Amino acid sequence: MAAYVIQPGDTPMGIARKFGMSFDQFKAINPGLCDANNNCRILFPGQVLQVQPAVGAPAAPANPTQPAAGFVPQTPPWMECALREQGVAEWNPGDNPRIVEYLASVGVRGGDETSWCAAFVNWSIRKAGFRGHNTGLAGQWISYGKAVAPTYGCVVVLQPLSAGASGHVGFLHAMDLSNVWLLSGNSANRVRISAYSRGKLAAGQCFRWPA
Repeated sequence: MAAYVIQPGDTPMGIARKFGMSFDQFKAINPGLCDANNNCRILFPGQVLQVQPAVGAPAAPANPTQPAAGFVPQTPPWMECALREQGVAEWNPGDNPRIVEYLASVGVRGGDETSWCAAFVNWSIRKAGFRGHNTGLAGQWISYGKAVAPTYGCVVVLQPLSAGASGHVGFLHAMDLSNVWLLSGNSANRVRISAYSRGKLAAGQCFRWPA
């Protein structure tokens, strides 16, 4: 066996195929990654899995502790920023200055009653030193950065959850066959992790990554 370092866009099935393995073989040497129904945990860049390359398959990296240039090590830095914001909530009365700060990152001057899920995503990404999208409209994040396979910490765009809304956007925390769990702002008026039906994913390439 050899170690393989996950890179953005990798999926369990794709890795097995890359190394000429059946999916059952891949699951057997990575216990706990997928259940009996092939419902797999989210992969994240920098994570190390085991592979058993077939003859003629590409060699795994020699040093799995040193990801190649362009890899994002472990938890994406913008996800670390977002995780630290859990519990930030709207004030009543008044406006939470932290949410006002999120809104300012997309050029919106308003109180914490203003829709702020997209502003939270933009603030977190910029806080980590990456280029944001600078829009307060969730639906416009469908064109952000580059499209990727579902990856821990990627931006996820949902369809509008209510009339007159532009959608919802957050960071992927987990996923199963039925739901996606997003770390997002303006979820029940706060920053929290909550589940949404996969049927609510926006049409098109709704999983995005900073370019």
